Amino acid sequence: MRLVQGRNGWWCIGRSATALLPDGLVHNGDLTPEGRVQLRAAGIDEVPEPDHYSLTVVTSTGCNLGCSYCFQNTPDGRRRIAPARLDARNVARCLSFAEKQMAELGVRRLELLLFGGEPLLNPAGCLQVLRAFGARMPVTASMVSNGVLLTRRTAGRLAEAGLGHVQVTLDGERDQHDRTRVTRGGRPTFDLILANVAAAQQHTGLRFTLRVNVTPQVVPRLPAVLDQAAEVLDVRSTNLAIAPVLDYGAGVPAPDARAAQEAVEPARRRPNWVSGSSARVTTTATSAPRPTAAWARSSPRTARCSAAGTRSARTTSRWVSSKRATAPNPGNAGAAAVANCRAHKRSPTHSTPECSTSSVRARR
Repeated sequence: MRLVQGRNGWWCIGRSATALLPDGLVHNGDLTPEGRVQLRAAGIDEVPEPDHYSLTVVTSTGCNLGCSYCFQNTPDGRRRIAPARLDARNVARCLSFAEKQMAELGVRRLELLLFGGEPLLNPAGCLQVLRAFGARMPVTASMVSNGVLLTRRTAGRLAEAGLGHVQVTLDGERDQHDRTRVTRGGRPTFDLILANVAAAQQHTGLRFTLRVNVTPQVVPRLPAVLDQAAEVLDVRSTNLAIAPVLDYGAGVPAPDARAAQEAVEPARRRPNWVSGSSARVTTTATSAPRPTAAWARSSPRTARCSAAGTRSARTTSRWVSSKRATAPNPGNAGAAAVANCRAHKRSPTHSTPECSTSSVRARR
């Protein structure tokens, strides 16, 4: 385990989780006896036997949107990541890599995530990945997309190829969203995203997570966001993720822990989302402090690897019940390939409970 002093205490980085400790459990840069007892009980350094392998595949480093706050963009409009697309050769390399890793771990099931940039800028690559992996092993496949290119036809082809889940994002209610999440030509996207998701829900079996990015300006308008989305979407097959935005250097003000909690509570009470519905309302950073050097690091359990010899950037976007948050790592530009691979026991779609001890807050 490694200790790093932060603004609100000491971060203890274990092999399976990261915990925030009060100053009283650390003395002269080392754990006190009581600190060791509490961390042992929290189990942050225990590594369970994996029952699946998780693989994130970047099909395109490009994006069709020009969000002003995105860490991939610069104020003058340049992108920090060179354009690249996954091709058939690298699909084969990704497959070979995953099979080798899974054989060494002794697992057969794969959790596959299609990522970007915007993965649907390369729909052929998405289909190639889904079909190639699906033909060789049991796969649970998801995608993180902005939803603009997710037409009814594309959604149907992806579902037929094995995709099961898609996450899309809103940046607030319609007016707020359309000021920030716009195309590179400046066109709004709020209504288009919701219309595409609604059509996919109606004509495919795809499940959706609607992620709402929350800044201090969005907090008081969150009920309007949910009402506008519920007018279009089938909330029975939609999970809702509230995601307070952390400032990664773009000058976006970050809501503090209290503001994040305030954003969640109205969502939990919206009758059109929680009454008679299977929709779940959760947050990715309900009690997270502002990021520190330790918080911005990936868990030691996350092995970043690339079948093409490079690493692509990604933001934190954990599935609906996850409470872990990490900062983006732009990495090196290059061919799109495997961006992140993890082997672990708990599924990303399962909730991660807080530690039972009173002094240690652990995040997996």
